[in-house]
Amino acid sequence: MTVLRGRLRGKRIIVLGVLGAVLALAGIAEAVLRYSTADRMADRMSRRLDADLTVSLGGTPVLVQLARGSFPHVEVEGSDATFRNFTGVSFDADLADVVREEGALRVGSSQVRAELSAEAIAASVASRGAGDGDGGAANGGLLGGGSGGDGGRPGLVVTTDPASGQLVAHAGPGQLVTVAMRPRIDGEALALDRTGVSVGGRPVPDRVADRWLAGLPRSLDLSELPLELRPDTLTVTDDGLRMDLKGERATVRR
Repeated sequence: MTVLRGRLRGKRIIVLGVLGAVLALAGIAEAVLRYSTADRMADRMSRRLDADLTVSLGGTPVLVQLARGSFPHVEVEGSDATFRNFTGVSFDADLADVVREEGALRVGSSQVRAELSAEAIAASVASRGAGDGDGGAANGGLLGGGSGGDGGRPGLVVTTDPASGQLVAHAGPGQLVTVAMRPRIDGEALALDRTGVSVGGRPVPDRVADRWLAGLPRSLDLSELPLELRPDTLTVTDDGLRMDLKGERATVRR
């Protein structure tokens, strides 16, 4: 009887050992497959978004998702992305119902939170403003002549005022010219409503400001964004702008 019990105990140990090894191998296979699948997906998206991306594939085992041919929830974190007129954008994206197709990824819907730094806003405004319109020469001087320039760096500096929900552009010699703007979403554009202009702290009449700043853009285009994204909400932060965007069905091709 004792010998029989010992044999049974030995068989149980062997079975448990085999099961443990199988589970360990399955876990390793899942981890490797999850990494390789996410890496391929990130590579494909990064080419379209021109960004450094990290992709997470949700809690469902990747083997199950691959068998179904779809990924119900994909999280994407990006940095140094290019969004239309803006560069150096950081963002977090939630993608729903992602399906791999031949040479493409089909996305059912998406929600993105993008962080636009004050530096990125200044660069976009400066690139749009210099040389535009009848006031291009004057405006180009304002945008390029600041004492804060270093080599080819524009003299335009943008700061934020979250309490009032405004951006403040500082330009001109010594950056004595300040232009206060209230950003808002206007369809597929970021509107910059000018609320005041001053030089050395003294207000400038609107008629004079209009002539000085004729080339300064009143809006920045946000159409034709990746993933069919459209701006939804906007918040002025300590560092720049936080923009929430939503997208419907879209296709990301190689």
